[in-house]
Amino acid sequence: MTATAERPTLTLPSPRLRPFATVALVAVVVGQVMGLLLTLLAPGGDPSKGPSYDDVADHRGVFWALYSYGGVGIAVFTVGLAIAVCVLVQGRGAVLARIGAVLAVLSGALFAAGLAAIGAVYAYATDPAALNGTAGRGLVNYVKDHDGHFAALMAPGALATIVATILITVALLRSRVLAWWIPALFLVGGALGFVFPSGPAGAVAGLPGAVSAILIAAYAWRQTAA
Repeated sequence: MTATAERPTLTLPSPRLRPFATVALVAVVVGQVMGLLLTLLAPGGDPSKGPSYDDVADHRGVFWALYSYGGVGIAVFTVGLAIAVCVLVQGRGAVLARIGAVLAVLSGALFAAGLAAIGAVYAYATDPAALNGTAGRGLVNYVKDHDGHFAALMAPGALATIVATILITVALLRSRVLAWWIPALFLVGGALGFVFPSGPAGAVAGLPGAVSAILIAAYAWRQTAA
């Protein structure tokens, strides 16, 4: 007589969580679209490198809108992802999932605040009604050389994103509520997002993370069907 390893029992989400799963799916999709527009279209390229005055001056309205609302999109996405993960992971890995969800929301809030601050500073600095070109360039250069106020938001946001991505990946793998390759793709997408943060390369590199996040939210929605 051979002994067989007992497979852990899966704990599926209750149908009563369907409204939360629906909100999560919508938030993830909308947030991803808004974040993609920021990644692909924002003048000046990578926010971490500090766009120059000339990069922004001719597109100041677009720059402000993409940074301000792109940050909101990131926050909306992280809230949707957090809800989806908490709905989906009910048994094994639930503690890790909830800690990761909290950190994900925190990262979204920090990024949104940081990007909005960058957008506002550049919008005023490049406004000819407020500052002439020389003064505006001087302000932008000063901000780029003394970016501690921005870093105080963006750096913790990046750290929270890294930790949240790892915790959510481990929680999903432990829970076994979906195919292993989805959390693996989510982890890879998170890493690629830091390597290629902007432009067409950033949009392409962001696809694994976007696809996996939408699949996570869609699976949470599907599993809560009555």
